[in-house]
Amino acid sequence: MKFLARDYGIGFMVWYWTVWFTTAGLTYAAMEVGGVDPVIVAGKVEAFLGWDAGALSGRLDPTLGKLGLTIAVNECLEPLRLPIVVLTTKPVVNLFSKRNY
Repeated sequence: MKFLARDYGIGFMVWYWTVWFTTAGLTYAAMEVGGVDPVIVAGKVEAFLGWDAGALSGRLDPTLGKLGLTIAVNECLEPLRLPIVVLTTKPVVNLFSKRNY
């Protein structure tokens, strides 16, 4: 990624964050449409880790929990997102860069 930042500068950063926020928005929308409840997910994580019931889920605000779950899932998508960004940075930056005719 260093070479992309070095070679394409701000264009790379804008493209990377555009793709990041797009996947975050799609993840949030998928959780809304799918009816994912972050409190239930937190309860399953507690059970998996052997924690006391309600240790996390009892103190979780559903709205902030959904935002946190969205960010966590979005970060898990990084191995899929990064190759797409790497492969598309040059064409996208070239498309939006100034052209001298």
